[in-house]
Amino acid sequence: MAHSDIDVTAPPARRIGAVVLITQGDTVGLVKPTYKDGWQLPGGGAHQNETPGAAGARELEEETGLVRNLTHFLALDWIEPNEDTGAAEGYNVVLDGGHLVASEAEGITIPEAARGELSAFEWVPVAHLDRYTKPYQANRIREALDARASGLRMPLLVHGQRVVA
Repeated sequence: MAHSDIDVTAPPARRIGAVVLITQGDTVGLVKPTYKDGWQLPGGGAHQNETPGAAGARELEEETGLVRNLTHFLALDWIEPNEDTGAAEGYNVVLDGGHLVASEAEGITIPEAARGELSAFEWVPVAHLDRYTKPYQANRIREALDARASGLRMPLLVHGQRVVA
């Protein structure tokens, strides 16, 4: 089947975001950006030729100091273009950063290099997500938590091969 409606010499611009769900007890780790309102999962945009897992791991380390090899995702969330900021439409891959033990969770802080972009990190009870995040982000987090609880972790693939730890 030909895909004549897509110009292969000028494919559509899309943003790929990689955000990471980390939990401890009944709480979710969130960061507070300095450049917009609300809290969100740690993460950001994938660079060109960077897999979502590598992007999520890089962003998680940059924003929290936590090092993780991310091999599974929990949800894929499509985001419309933002006319106010000029951001292209795209996808946010919600990666499974795991459930942290207390000693790991206590050690998380915003690294000095990220303090211009982020003002805080906090463990937020799932029941309080709506107080911290925008509705679509709270829904995204709840869907990812439900997927994890149901055992619906999907493997990340690169050229058909599973990304391994």
